[in-house]
Amino acid sequence: MPALLFAPGCPWHALHALYPPNVDWCEEKLCSLVLTPFNSWSNAAYLLAAAFMWRPSGEPAHPVLRLFAPVAALTGVASFAYHMSLNYFSQMVDFVGMYLLCMLILMANLQRLGRWPVGTRALAWYGAAVSALTAVTAGSLLLHVPAQIYVAALVALIVWSELATQVHSRGYFWMGIGAMAVASTLSALDVSRLWCSAGNHWFQPHGAWHVFTALALYLVYRHTRQAMRG
Repeated sequence: MPALLFAPGCPWHALHALYPPNVDWCEEKLCSLVLTPFNSWSNAAYLLAAAFMWRPSGEPAHPVLRLFAPVAALTGVASFAYHMSLNYFSQMVDFVGMYLLCMLILMANLQRLGRWPVGTRALAWYGAAVSALTAVTAGSLLLHVPAQIYVAALVALIVWSELATQVHSRGYFWMGIGAMAVASTLSALDVSRLWCSAGNHWFQPHGAWHVFTALALYLVYRHTRQAMRG
């Protein structure tokens, strides 16, 4: 029996109708608790990346590095929540996950440059930055301003701050940028409908974005770990 499509009476329909997200991805929405299966379950890639970044509690590491695994896992859970329900509120949760991730990488770079405090002040600044970005994003979405530009600006700041540091090698970093470029291309093809097979719940370009951005995150983590070891 073919799956029922999204319609009044389906899970999340009322919330989606009243408070829609500002992006409509290609994958068709099903009458199911998980509206878009591939775009939702592909977020498991972030959990896999988190598993590879996890460090035993007794293993010494820079405090910032210890945040990468839990933040990667939170990003995956937040994105899953968004794609399973597709509404303004879950999209805000997704943005919080992205801001936690982008600000973590930026914080690590700025600490290497001596432009971000360490210890408890570092976490206070980190929390304040994520909170401010979330507040601005909440208002932007309500005003129909494409808040995705804030994520793009953070990525640009990450690249700038990385290139401002002195390191022996940036191999992992450039591989991460390459993975991010592939991810961005796939997502653009999806949202523009240049590559769209809405009924395919086994593969979607935006779902592949999750996989490639998770790979990019892991590669940037490997680079940051090397850089912070000197």
